Amino acid sequence: MTDILDILAKKNEFPIVFIGSGISKRFLNNFPDWPNLLREFWEKAGLQNFYGELNNTRAQIQREYPEFNDKENNHEAYIQMGAKLENEFNTQFNQGNILIENFSQEDAFNKNLSPLKKAIANRFKTYSFKPGFDEEYSAFVRMLLKTQIILTTNYDTFIEDSYDKASSYKITKYVGQRGFFKDTYDYAELYKLHGCAENPEDIILTKDDYNKFEKNSVLISAKIISIMLNSPIIFMGYSLTDINVRRIIQDFTRSISDEEVQLLEDRLILIEWKDGENDLIEEVLNDRDLGCKLKVIKTNNFKSVFEKISAVNQGVAPSEVRKYKHIIKELIVDSGKKGSLNSLLVSPMQLDDIERRIGDNKLIVALGDATYIFQMPDLISYVYNYFFETDKIHTDIAFRYIASQPDNSRIPFWSYIKDVNIDQTNLHNLDKDKIKRRVAKFSNIDECTRTINASYKIKKNSLDSIINLKFKEEKEFDVIAYNAENLDRDQLREYLLTKLNRYKEEGARALPTSLRRIFMIYDLLINRG
Repeated sequence: MTDILDILAKKNEFPIVFIGSGISKRFLNNFPDWPNLLREFWEKAGLQNFYGELNNTRAQIQREYPEFNDKENNHEAYIQMGAKLENEFNTQFNQGNILIENFSQEDAFNKNLSPLKKAIANRFKTYSFKPGFDEEYSAFVRMLLKTQIILTTNYDTFIEDSYDKASSYKITKYVGQRGFFKDTYDYAELYKLHGCAENPEDIILTKDDYNKFEKNSVLISAKIISIMLNSPIIFMGYSLTDINVRRIIQDFTRSISDEEVQLLEDRLILIEWKDGENDLIEEVLNDRDLGCKLKVIKTNNFKSVFEKISAVNQGVAPSEVRKYKHIIKELIVDSGKKGSLNSLLVSPMQLDDIERRIGDNKLIVALGDATYIFQMPDLISYVYNYFFETDKIHTDIAFRYIASQPDNSRIPFWSYIKDVNIDQTNLHNLDKDKIKRRVAKFSNIDECTRTINASYKIKKNSLDSIINLKFKEEKEFDVIAYNAENLDRDQLREYLLTKLNRYKEEGARALPTSLRRIFMIYDLLINRG
């Protein structure tokens, strides 16, 4: 059944994603929610009866603020408890009753830093993964790479660590209100609204912290609203009772017209955890306090949620979009101030190197349009990008490169072709036919190994045992190709990377047929299945 996430994927828009503590709690061991974090440090400060004090605090708030609803009462109770905790914890630290690793009383004075916030930062700097979530976590990381902007109130570094391990471009991180005063690019950026373990001074925990944050939040609200206006908005790891989520949505709905609020229902989605539910149960919620309708998906099948969001494919990742924007600004806007501009034609793979190459030259950079003026990659660049770079070259360019190769040439292509209807691409009919012939010809390993010299068809079950035979390189390649199905995939990958790097360093323009055969077989093993 088609759900709202399928519809968003079909519309092919990168979403804005808010990620709450529920996501970190899902993947990480011993990850606390807000009340349990307060209780943990309450007890470290030698205090007792946490929930008794919390109940008394909430009762007092109910008397002082009768207009507050339950959600607002709880939020106010937590931040008041945070203030009490900070006062007592810091007193105990200064009296020497509490020790913080790599942080002294002198450090607290010289840095004017709250010991409690330093201790909390230490608490969130390290983490470990729960077992049994490997496939779901992989799907989560793929989803991160398809997000336009990520916003979070979490202190931990789980999101940025996960993103940066998967993308060579990395994610740009802004902490607290600092990032909102910079010239940003609105792609592949992470906004940590309530601080980060790497910046303990920016952690928002107490009533005073929240008051300061709200007092200076005009720019933050304007920034969030501007990026939410034109993109799908997905909340995950939060509940609809979360006061931070509710305030963000309320600020947003109050800033748009009634007509725009009506359109919001299909663009505002909350993913809620429901224990034991494998399906995605979709509901429409009309929340008068929020001033809008929104879609709520209740499930425990977060892997499916991540995969549906990851289905967005614009042919270029958000991190690459940010790179293009950065290059345009640095080379056109800033360089243009220096005088007249010359022109330069670049390929996507040259972006990482372009600023170093051109120095202070005044240039205007052509990035191409529907005529695809990007230059085609050479074979070695194509193969290297295909296997060893996270961010692939533009899909249309890859298709045209594949179609440009002779029908019998062995090149990897399955990761681009699988799950794609060739007839629906922008290719010329002749190119479509060429790719179809390639798919038919190179669809199994037997076809790749059929032409190997019979004397090279030596059965071995490890890469080391083949290398130890001390054959000449091309014979070694053929023996490896013949046995590839039985070899350790990780070892084979490292072997291929070493060989490819050598050819790159030597300035080669082509690869031996026997080495290309291995790459073709490796492609079938990891992408064809």
